[in-house]
Amino acid sequence: MSKAGLDLQDFSIASRRTEPKPQANSDTTAAASAPTTDGTVGPMLPKPSKQQRRETAEARAIAQEDVRYSLKNLKRTKQRNVKFFINIALDYDLKARLQRSALENDLKMTAVVKAALDYYLTENGY
Repeated sequence: MSKAGLDLQDFSIASRRTEPKPQANSDTTAAASAPTTDGTVGPMLPKPSKQQRRETAEARAIAQEDVRYSLKNLKRTKQRNVKFFINIALDYDLKARLQRSALENDLKMTAVVKAALDYYLTENGY
């Protein structure tokens, strides 16, 4: 069994599209898309110079560095809020009062202790 040979005439080929002529008011697009003398199409976008590429790269690097520093500072402030712990031995009556005040005010005991310490320190000038 031999395969049938195919010729170029066996395939239908669409005719080429005619390109619309560029408008007179769009000189930059006409110059960018105009064919060059050797028949190839020119670049669609203008190529930036070395100085423009360097400036954009430097601006991008500075912006990334600022973001990196701000993220690092945000993490540091987050850690500072949780960094220091105080281990306090309370007698039974004081702890019962603390639990009752936290329950009645719908707060955590740590929030009550923080508020009490803050009030004491501000009253005594610290």
